[in-house]
Amino acid sequence: MTRPLMAGLAALAALAIALPAAAPAQEPAEVTEFTVAGIPVIYKPIRANEVIAVRLYIEGGSANLTPETAGIENFMTVASTRGTDKYTRDEFAALSSATGTAIGATANPDYTFLSLQAVSEHWDQAWDLFAEAAVHPTFPDEEVALVRDQIVNQLKGRLDNPDAYLALLANEQFYAGHPYAVDPLGTVEAVESMTAEDLRARHAERMAKENLLLVVVGNVPREDLERKIEESFGGLPATGGAANPIPPVVASAPKVEVTERELPTNYIRGQFLSPDPGHPDFPAMQVATDILSDRLFEEVRTKRNLSYAVFAGLSQRRANYGLLYVTAVQPDTTLAVMLHEVERLKTEPITEERLAENVNVFLTQYWLAQETNMGQAGTLGVFELVGGGWENAAEFVEGVRRVTPADIQRVARTYMKDFQFVVIGNPSTIDDELFTSL
Repeated sequence: MTRPLMAGLAALAALAIALPAAAPAQEPAEVTEFTVAGIPVIYKPIRANEVIAVRLYIEGGSANLTPETAGIENFMTVASTRGTDKYTRDEFAALSSATGTAIGATANPDYTFLSLQAVSEHWDQAWDLFAEAAVHPTFPDEEVALVRDQIVNQLKGRLDNPDAYLALLANEQFYAGHPYAVDPLGTVEAVESMTAEDLRARHAERMAKENLLLVVVGNVPREDLERKIEESFGGLPATGGAANPIPPVVASAPKVEVTERELPTNYIRGQFLSPDPGHPDFPAMQVATDILSDRLFEEVRTKRNLSYAVFAGLSQRRANYGLLYVTAVQPDTTLAVMLHEVERLKTEPITEERLAENVNVFLTQYWLAQETNMGQAGTLGVFELVGGGWENAAEFVEGVRRVTPADIQRVARTYMKDFQFVVIGNPSTIDDELFTSL
């Protein structure tokens, strides 16, 4: 084993791009798909615990944003619990606390979602809170102002955090001219200009049945679920603000862009085109990236002590990317080692034994991540929206098990090239020719 299992789990958590939890492959018959009130529903009953996890997805993401509206759906969903037709902010918070109900919001380049985690004992009250936030938020001016300040402070904080700023710069470079170039979390300037009326208008435009997907995993009878969906969402308009398509990213020549800052080390991130979760190459690419990350950890950190933080990763978007990441005082020396490992993955077949070891560790991490009902809801939703259908969650696991040494070499040669690097640090330490050599 080239790195401990716990180190692998920590790296995945830090990346925040590991695949969400999946529905177990051996139980595909438990998952059903149906439509209620014109809204598609993916439903998996779980009787082993009393937790119910719900995700309401709004399709569109960055493709439905402009630089002026960047972050508006994140703002909208975060503010949706701050007052509704039925509950004031304090009443909403008090009932949530009393019933152990957790409602959250997340904005993503491909979608935005509201999540609900509840227990069966308080399911009726929890659903009422969730439905109110989703369908009947009032966006009181004073609450919108408070949420706006919180979001703006978070956005400003990203500019002061080298890792967060590095990710922003990498996204802008890699997706220049593409819808993903618009950050779904927004910019300081865009969010500061948004008003409560803007949120109300956005909600009226986008909260239409054609844009929605509900995923429910937990101990709730289907009949009760269908009745609640019909009662809560049946009155929504059928159409409005439809999700725009996501075009592919056009490949470009290797390049490196450096942002000068006086820091103790250099922050480096290189992105490259990769298959999306619905592509037949995605399982092999996931395994190849995991193997590469192990090798980088071993060669850069363990053997040479060139960096404490180094890894390779794979995102999960319709227009997808893989990445290399490292912080290094000696960036040229460090990157030379990393690129050598990329080339070795392309030219030297991995042994069957080593491949089996990597696959076993990866799947162990995968199953650990999907122990919760919310994790399973996350995988079903992601595969439905960006992976060609929720059924592919189980197929992904089988695809990982089928990966061969030849597959690893093939996907490495096909995708691990034309790296788009961004660096925050000292420009005098960067060899442009090295950074653009692959």
